[in-house]
Amino acid sequence: MNWVKAIGYGIVLFAVMFLLGSLAMFGLKLSGNAMGITMLILSIIVLWLLSQQYGIKSLNNGLLVGLVWLVIDVVLENIVIVQMFNKGVVGAFYSWSVLTGYLLVLLIPGVYGYLKK
Repeated sequence: MNWVKAIGYGIVLFAVMFLLGSLAMFGLKLSGNAMGITMLILSIIVLWLLSQQYGIKSLNNGLLVGLVWLVIDVVLENIVIVQMFNKGVVGAFYSWSVLTGYLLVLLIPGVYGYLKK
């Protein structure tokens, strides 16, 4: 696995999802479950496209890349969203949809790699 490439894609994943989340929240005025479901659907699409672009070729490679992306996403969300926008209030951010999204970040690249086999 190319660590620099995986880290770069993890940062891109965060940036794309942050942009899409901002558009959904402020542009479409979504909130609550509508926001959560919209973001989960967008997450699946973005993760699949990034997995394809990255060139994941196996289940193990996909799971490892997904783990790198997950760590980067959690760290950046904590720094940018929780600390800056939620004033450090963790409970206000980690909803069912965010935790499900984290699971998808780990699983989608693995599933993509499994299907490429």
